[in-house]
Amino acid sequence: MAFSGSILKTSEETFDFICTSCAEDNLIKEALKYCVECQKYCCKDCLTSHRRFALLKGHTFLDNSSVKLQGQPSSLPAFPTKQCSQHIGKIMDMFCKTHDVVCCYVCAAEDHK
Repeated sequence: MAFSGSILKTSEETFDFICTSCAEDNLIKEALKYCVECQKYCCKDCLTSHRRFALLKGHTFLDNSSVKLQGQPSSLPAFPTKQCSQHIGKIMDMFCKTHDVVCCYVCAAEDHK
């Protein structure tokens, strides 16, 4: 019998990063990448599916080595991932000392010179 690469949650096997979508279906599969826009970890199968849809093709994927572990298999990355509410798809990764706010680079250029 061939092993499919997925494990039910009752298994004792552990990974540093687990696939977020598979975990929602009660499966544990090792995540290979992290999608910044979706804020989800993806296994090989989900990564392939993720890249097939036109709306998702422009998403940024990070290697697991770029993600800081915080003791939990599905910990969030140690860098900005929140999206700007005014500029779709832009990550809020700038800080304006004058206004004491975090914003995306478009907001910074337009409103926080």
